Amino acid sequence: MVVHDHDVSRFADRSRELWSERTMSEVQYAQNNSFRCCGSCPLASLVAFLLTLIGTGVCCGCLYYPIQATIERVNNVFETEYIDYDWIRILRLAIIFVLAIMGSFSLILFIVGSLATGATRHQIYTGFRSRLGGRIATGFFSVVVYVLLLIWLFTMLTLVVPCIGFYILKYRCDEAFATPTTSGVTNTAPPVLCLTPGTYGIPVPKQKPDVKVCQQRFFALCALTEYTPRYVVALIGSFFVVMGLIHFLCSLVANYAYIKDGRKLCDYEDAIREEMETSKLNRG
Repeated sequence: MVVHDHDVSRFADRSRELWSERTMSEVQYAQNNSFRCCGSCPLASLVAFLLTLIGTGVCCGCLYYPIQATIERVNNVFETEYIDYDWIRILRLAIIFVLAIMGSFSLILFIVGSLATGATRHQIYTGFRSRLGGRIATGFFSVVVYVLLLIWLFTMLTLVVPCIGFYILKYRCDEAFATPTTSGVTNTAPPVLCLTPGTYGIPVPKQKPDVKVCQQRFFALCALTEYTPRYVVALIGSFFVVMGLIHFLCSLVANYAYIKDGRKLCDYEDAIREEMETSKLNRG
């Protein structure tokens, strides 16, 4: 393919026209304070920050008390220490720790997104070292966010288990408290019902292979269904966190590409600027 000189000249003229139009639009953009503020605001990172922060707060807040009450009630009803009571304190401290870590990490990611957005990117990542540091930072945080995304996906899937379990238990309890007779009238007498842990996938201790929950202990176990809405809300909160981390990951990958190609764009603009200045001097 042969490229003629007039084709190259026409392409260069068109490039200069586009660069001039862009320069004029940037000047008008800089003069408009509202547009400048909107352009400097990292909307993608802001949405991700709010989703992650709200989701983490909702999830941890809804799990802080119910997880202790659930473990204690299950241990007391089945008269078996499924989970050691020392782990309750550890789990509650872990919930507080996760809330603090995710809140701080979301703020850091929001700041990183702000530094790589719009005109701020051209002011911060100007030299070679600053661009290299920006690429390393965005690459590192991308890996960390990806790992956190996998962890929260596992957490969200784990929270599905108690939600389904409590739904089944609630159905079983409602069935027990409202047993119709042959005449169609609800039986108000206390039913004789038992619940075997192995039937619902609950591990059965080896020292008590025939453990069962009957009558009063069964009704005490039914009281756990009052925490079902909190577990469902915690599941929704974990979904918000997953969506926020996905937004953060997309934003970091896009910012990495912007920082990487920023040098090429600056060199291209400098070359066009020098060519335009040279052409003006020749005309003068």
